[in-house]
Amino acid sequence: MANTYSQDLRIRALDLILSGVSISQVSYLLLISRTTLYRWRQQFETTGSIAPQPRIPPPQPAKIRDWQKFKEFVDSHGELTQKELAQLWGDVSHDTISRGLKKLGYTRKKKLMPIKSAVKKLGLNSFKK
Repeated sequence: MANTYSQDLRIRALDLILSGVSISQVSYLLLISRTTLYRWRQQFETTGSIAPQPRIPPPQPAKIRDWQKFKEFVDSHGELTQKELAQLWGDVSHDTISRGLKKLGYTRKKKLMPIKSAVKKLGLNSFKK
């Protein structure tokens, strides 16, 4: 992501442009692209300000709308993986299922690993030496 220019530099550039210096010359003097200078001038003409605009990502429509139904679905199919849940739920990716589970407060399935001390304590012989 590009860094924003300082307010001082924006004001200096706009002052030069408004005083009659061509955008190409201002671009060369201040090492700012002409496109940026045109955009700043346009912004100043429309809003009266050259302050940087906040970057707001576009909203993503939620594919899971009925959260109660989703919670019941997950509770009844808790043994499945996220990919399998996505296929059953329909028209969603496993990433969507992951975000939904996180929103509900569920954690991911963990692979159960035998602990050596517990296996030894129970007298099981599952570890090979």
